Amino acid sequence: MAGTWTSQNKILPGAYINVATNEPLSITPGERGSVVILQELTVGTDGGIYTITATEPGYPDGAVAADKKLANLALQNAKTVKLYKLPATHDSEDIESALEALKTEKFDTLVYPYDTTRTAEKSAIVTWIKAMRDDEGVCCSAVLANQAADSEAVINVTQGLKVSETENLTAAEVTAWVGGATAGASVTTSNTGKKVLGVIDIVPRMTRSEMEAAVTAGKFIFKVDSAQNVTVVTDINSLTTTAPDKGPMFKKNRVVRVLDGIRNDVAAIFEASYIGKTDNNTDGQLLLKSALVDYFTTLQNMGAIQEFETGDVTVTKGAAIDAVLVDAAIQPVDSVEKIYIQVNLS
Repeated sequence: MAGTWTSQNKILPGAYINVATNEPLSITPGERGSVVILQELTVGTDGGIYTITATEPGYPDGAVAADKKLANLALQNAKTVKLYKLPATHDSEDIESALEALKTEKFDTLVYPYDTTRTAEKSAIVTWIKAMRDDEGVCCSAVLANQAADSEAVINVTQGLKVSETENLTAAEVTAWVGGATAGASVTTSNTGKKVLGVIDIVPRMTRSEMEAAVTAGKFIFKVDSAQNVTVVTDINSLTTTAPDKGPMFKKNRVVRVLDGIRNDVAAIFEASYIGKTDNNTDGQLLLKSALVDYFTTLQNMGAIQEFETGDVTVTKGAAIDAVLVDAAIQPVDSVEKIYIQVNLS
């Protein structure tokens, strides 16, 4: 078990990890690439989960092109798509059932490709994602259309894309591509500038000032160039409200991937190798510190964090006899996105 903490009063064994702007915590970095899509299908069993990969398309028997459309969008970048079959004309109760079932599924990103008439359903997903992160210690994210969640765990897609002169993808459908790109991105890559294959324009297009306003409002948007290349403007989530312990860096999805990876990896390693197996004394604490230092060094060598030193990690006895307190000062790396050049003419 894992989650976040405010005081050392947890009942269940586990790694309870808080991540703050200047003190995030992260063993071998875990792999990413799995996305769940909650979707009404024309065939299959309601509540069933169908696993799709590029080499093993495990759709339900009789699946038609419309059933495969969103999974194909996600698979442009994701390794695995899990299609959860919603009932036809699903409602909030069906979403609650889906979310309950997903508590025991492993995935990186959750996609709900529905929009304007689904306010209650989208709000339920936002609440669930936050609870999974804070209460269950499972660091996953959601991609929704036109949902200003103000959360680093929710990406807000607000534009559609044009496939041809006669075919468009709605913003709700575009969530599948964004979800796949988010799940498929590693802790050392950003989706800023990433090209969307198979599309030629944006619906609607935005002026520069409109794009600036959209990014400020936490909207995940696209741009198109004169050669009809459609690319991501900036890889951000819906977070707009910052605080001393959750600064502007939390708006960037690459940074969030690093911090989420740290939380997931540390929890997994602690539960597999330390709970009930290591003495809570100086030797045991040094053993845990050594593992954490090795892990953070690996992340630094990968380019996920920077300026890490051994002294940035301390492991001490916690308030209870069976608890340890870990302090780690970690600086995530983001991609270069802005270059300011001054040219002096003489």
